[in-house]
Amino acid sequence: MELYVKGGYENVTMRRIAAKIEYSPGTIYLYFQNKKDIMLQLCYQGFERLLAQQDKLVKIADPLEKLSAGGRYYLAFALENPELYELMFATKEILKESGPDEESVPLRAFRKFAENVKACLDAGIFSAGEVETTAIALWATLHGLASLLIKGRLRFLPEESLGKVVEQAYAFSLRKRGE
Repeated sequence: MELYVKGGYENVTMRRIAAKIEYSPGTIYLYFQNKKDIMLQLCYQGFERLLAQQDKLVKIADPLEKLSAGGRYYLAFALENPELYELMFATKEILKESGPDEESVPLRAFRKFAENVKACLDAGIFSAGEVETTAIALWATLHGLASLLIKGRLRFLPEESLGKVVEQAYAFSLRKRGE
């Protein structure tokens, strides 16, 4: 991950990894097929963290509060781990490797998020809609906001306004029917 942070995906090579961990390059191949495999495993670790946080939300009974708490964690995760977030969601070489495997950790994390959206739909908190479409729309809002914050695209705002923008974007995305 350190190599990725310093120079992006192209900076990561098996030789550089081997030098960093003080192993021979050949030894790494006993554990990983190639660089993409290593980077994909790092990506999956990030999704495991998101999934683990979703699992912790089980004790929250109110569906909207559960969804809100998950969204707040998502934004905090992105801001606290911008390089990992970039690897997970914006590295084209990693995105090519992620297939439609129903058991993959990225898809499991999304499905858990979608379950929380479904609970809100079932409770009448959101207007009736398809669960997956609604979940993708909400995730896209969170992802867009996270990306803007990570890239500093909202830096023109006074710092005291940033919190208001975050809260307003989140409130708009999670608005109740009729509001």
